[in-house]
Amino acid sequence: MGRRPLCVALVIVVLLILFFQDTGKEELEKNYHGEEKTFLCQVEEILGQGDSKQLIVSDVIEGKVSFCNRIKVYPKSGEPSFDNLKIGNIIEIKGQLYSFSKPGNPGQFNEYQYNREQGISYKFFLQSLTKKSDSSHWRSQWLYELRSNFYNCIMQCLPEKEAGVIAAMVLGEKCALDEDIKKLYQDNGIGHILAISGLHISIIGAGLFYLLRRFVMPMKGAVLVTILLLLLYGELTGFPVSTKRAVIMMICVLMARFLGKRYDLPSALALSALIQLCLEPMVLFQAGFLLSYGTVLGIYLFVNVFSELVSKEHVIGKSFFSSLGVFFITFPILLFFYYEINCYSSIINMIILPFLSALLVMSILGGIFAFLNLIIGRFFYGVVYVILSFYSFMGNIMLELPMAKIIIGKPQLWQVIVYYACFVWMRIETQKKKQKKEGRNWKYGIILVLGIAVLVWKNPENDVLKITNLDVGQGDCACLRYEDTTLLIDGGSTDVEEVGKYRITPFLKYYGVRHIDYIFLTHSDRDHTNGILEILKDSRCMDFKIGTVILPDIEKKDESFTEIETLCNMRDISVQKMKIGDNIRIKDLGITCLHPTKNYDWQNKNDYSLVLQVTYKDFKGLFTGDLENSGEQEILANLKDVDYLKVGHHGSKGSSSEEFLERLQPEVAVISCGEENSYGHPHKETLDRLKRAE
Repeated sequence: MGRRPLCVALVIVVLLILFFQDTGKEELEKNYHGEEKTFLCQVEEILGQGDSKQLIVSDVIEGKVSFCNRIKVYPKSGEPSFDNLKIGNIIEIKGQLYSFSKPGNPGQFNEYQYNREQGISYKFFLQSLTKKSDSSHWRSQWLYELRSNFYNCIMQCLPEKEAGVIAAMVLGEKCALDEDIKKLYQDNGIGHILAISGLHISIIGAGLFYLLRRFVMPMKGAVLVTILLLLLYGELTGFPVSTKRAVIMMICVLMARFLGKRYDLPSALALSALIQLCLEPMVLFQAGFLLSYGTVLGIYLFVNVFSELVSKEHVIGKSFFSSLGVFFITFPILLFFYYEINCYSSIINMIILPFLSALLVMSILGGIFAFLNLIIGRFFYGVVYVILSFYSFMGNIMLELPMAKIIIGKPQLWQVIVYYACFVWMRIETQKKKQKKEGRNWKYGIILVLGIAVLVWKNPENDVLKITNLDVGQGDCACLRYEDTTLLIDGGSTDVEEVGKYRITPFLKYYGVRHIDYIFLTHSDRDHTNGILEILKDSRCMDFKIGTVILPDIEKKDESFTEIETLCNMRDISVQKMKIGDNIRIKDLGITCLHPTKNYDWQNKNDYSLVLQVTYKDFKGLFTGDLENSGEQEILANLKDVDYLKVGHHGSKGSSSEEFLERLQPEVAVISCGEENSYGHPHKETLDRLKRAE
């Protein structure tokens, strides 16, 4: 470290960021929920293509007062999205201002933190836009137009799904990336090829330098031109974290060649990280930053530990163990942010990476030639299509293998530290072995197993029932966990899009839940079921094993449940009907149905809601779905005092009557509803009745 001052400086900067990360968090910040605003601002970036464009605007002024530095602007629904704007234009915008949402559940994506780390303060939904100045930043606008033209060439030369992959890989443009393809790549641990990473920049930089040096100009001139082109390419793609790292490190390689000096990877890596952290300190906490830098550092420090497990003659074995080394280095980061892993990612990476250079080169050449002639461009993209088809084919095969994906849950920070300490121990043992000229060391295996065991170890659940009411907006979802048993009562929302994907699934994976033993659907309203439908519609049920789906047992059928039953049959999931008196017992945990009766003559869906009494030792809880007054009267005679009440129908005034609450006398009452929802839930009348019942 003494010979690498940049590495020392990086350690100091990281420690300072960690120490001061909470500074300023106590400042009061106003939250906005759709207030009408008029701003004067400057177009800084145009994101996306076609109808999916968004703006990043800077120097935001309200009246004559500075409001904030940067906001993200979404177009008015159904209207052309910013086609007449240029980067650098001064514009006046009118519309609704919103704060970014903060996570309401463990495991949920932190929209607020993600955007604040990029210096974006708010999101703005446009009503009208007036251009105040035609002045533009010519270089940024030229690069944006170049990216748009290249994007259009790709879209004309490939089918939509494959075009979306290449646009993301070559241009960093992910607006056309198909969600199924994105998920396939991520599930297989090859999502990194969708980002412009070190391998991309190395291929482009080395290729440019070779061509310029070989055919155009002397070495020093080739170095300077290659650096200039790499910087332009980085700006063209929006300079994401991984691209910044790769471009800076490639510049260090080229400058070492220019100056006749030795290239030092740790110093180049440290310089790259220092530049990024000085510009954006909070990027330190992004998964992309940690994965990008952690992978390179891991390769430098530890891959030789794995590759030395086989002799130099075994090229395939050496490649496999090197890939395995990268996997183990990034393993804790993946778990910390995504809570699951693919056990075969090392194998599929070893299979696909040899084709990546050809894929990237053919994609770039195809785009260049497509500017001149689409037929020639399509010839190059024909090869690209074959390679991408092979990637999808291999990805689907790998996911069919046993234990392809394993949900582990989020490790605690001390587990990550101990895990990496084991790798440092392995590194030390490697150095000792080299000094003593010993053979392969059996200690490696023991150290590795110890590190993995610590990382995936979960504190055994105490013999206690845990009830979590998830934040699903205007909807309902409760999760009950008891020992190794998990139950969901409802799961849906009317104001959170893809609530199953973005709220329910991350919560379960955060806690390492792999098996949902029971899913109770109290009735068929979408604000109680659409998240569960998302999970059931996924071909792999979003990586969960589902035991039994339980529906109300009523003679007067509800056609809305037909889809659920059909999906369950497709997924080979048991469906059970429940009526008054039915119960389920799991050790000390009991679930008893209090409503409906089989011949219950319901008039609306709310009336036949499953009412579940949950008992655990001395604890009693009641879950009422959307039960209203008429249904409450049906079960009144069977009710006793409860400790916990999930208030019916999101706190509507038509539920939780005086008589009902007087009979229950709950110690805790929970209302599930969306903030500032259009129904006005919870109603004041219900809140007043709950207060009187205290």
